[in-house]
Amino acid sequence: MNPRFALPDQLGEAFSVRAAREAGVSEKRLRGPQFEVPFRGVRSRPVAAAFPTTAEAERDDAWRRIRAYSQIMPEHAFFVGPTAALIGGVPLPTGLHRDLYVGVEFPRTPPRRAGVRGRRVSTSGHTVTVSGLRVADPILTWATLGEHLGEYDLVAATDHIIRVPRSPGGLVRLTRTRPYATRERLEQILLANRWRAAPKLRRALARARTGASSRPETWTRLLIVDAGLPEPVLDHDIFDERGTFVACGDMAYPHLKVLIEYEGDGHRERAQFERDIDRYSDVMELDWRAVRLTSAHVFRAQSEVVRRVCAAAAFRTPIG
Repeated sequence: MNPRFALPDQLGEAFSVRAAREAGVSEKRLRGPQFEVPFRGVRSRPVAAAFPTTAEAERDDAWRRIRAYSQIMPEHAFFVGPTAALIGGVPLPTGLHRDLYVGVEFPRTPPRRAGVRGRRVSTSGHTVTVSGLRVADPILTWATLGEHLGEYDLVAATDHIIRVPRSPGGLVRLTRTRPYATRERLEQILLANRWRAAPKLRRALARARTGASSRPETWTRLLIVDAGLPEPVLDHDIFDERGTFVACGDMAYPHLKVLIEYEGDGHRERAQFERDIDRYSDVMELDWRAVRLTSAHVFRAQSEVVRRVCAAAAFRTPIG
């Protein structure tokens, strides 16, 4: 932007029209083509086009609208549902962020405007501040997610919230050792309020586990169990005969020495790729067999997940 038209320093990427006028920006300039209008009463600076994946583009766009709306969001309001989950880092599928989800406590009136879905919640004391944004805490976020997710993804979100952080082999000191919320706290909020998706939430909570590290790992576990196979152990450490830590598996059948691993995009990086080669070599020397899966298997060729696990473990359980 030409320095002659530079905005005051206190105005960031997105700002309210009121704040801009108080900073001396003219109304005529605020109507100019150099600004985007994500919401009435808000202006934002255009963002240079990039070439991200669909998921990355959706997240980036949602974050721009979150920051823009936060400039005019009522003081008593807070983000809930998929929007709160995005802010809090809860794993989600794509396609949930066309609108922002904003909550208020009963009996206040939820906000109503294009691009915003307001809802009233009958609970209090469940809000936090994240990066300067008022957001439902993990417990309320979970309760308001139920109506937006299918079963597997709701279990994955629950797994994330109740996961107990753990260092594989106990080799690294962790900065966080507690879950975002316990199973008991989630049960309490279900009992204390009427939720639109209460049956789904209860089922997801019953199927959730504290050792799952990612959405694809949750999907893998559920695919295996729903095919009639025994539930694998999660986050399993493998040691050699001297008690030296060798590897940690996403899932395992320890008595059969079968390791089940989901390999995301991070495994394509050169350093990780080389570590994986050494790790699988060490595991094979201990007579373990590894089933290695990618997103193509877990989300598109799901029968192959079950077939590979059956082949590795030599199960005789018939697959329907």
